[in-house]
Amino acid sequence: MGARYGEMCSNAAEPFNLWIREARHLPITQMVDSIRIKIMNQMSKRRRKLPAWLGVLCPKMEARLVKAYNKGRAWIVSQSNDNVYEVHSYPSVLVDVDRRTCSCFQWQINQLPCAHAMVAIRNSSRDLYDLVELFYYASTYRLSYASSITPIPTIEKPSFQLDDFVIYPPIIKRPPGRPKKKCMLFRGEKVQLIRCGRCQRMGNHNKKTCK
Repeated sequence: MGARYGEMCSNAAEPFNLWIREARHLPITQMVDSIRIKIMNQMSKRRRKLPAWLGVLCPKMEARLVKAYNKGRAWIVSQSNDNVYEVHSYPSVLVDVDRRTCSCFQWQINQLPCAHAMVAIRNSSRDLYDLVELFYYASTYRLSYASSITPIPTIEKPSFQLDDFVIYPPIIKRPPGRPKKKCMLFRGEKVQLIRCGRCQRMGNHNKKTCK
């Protein structure tokens, strides 16, 4: 969400890995088929909710706009020109409706009008929905789930002779020890330091791994 370029993190992968945690330890073919079925069911479930969505935006986004509007109903607005407004909140902020910016930076980060922006838009002649990004629209959500995943029926495997297939061992040998499961750190993330019970120094090792 938002223009966050240049960031390297595993935030998107971690929820997905948690969602498929039961399938992750299956053999590769069963794992792929299990993930396919989960995604197929999820897409079908979300498509069934769409007919009840009567608003322009997705229901959660509509609710956020209503909450932002109610938050700033008592704020006074001073107009600088057709696009720039000063919202006298605590503290006062500058809102540029044409550029879709607010000095609180919430509009730029979330790409959704904040409470200050809602007050400024209310005092302008702009249509609120023209100032909301398209990816919050219910129509965009519908397009995202318009396609469906085709079921793959189970078909018996053709007969074959065992001598026709020779499986050779892998060229690369597995390194000794348990595979690493630590998440890759993204830029700016710091590892929490602990005190070693042996050398009494702060670091990322303990008494057992102290050298």
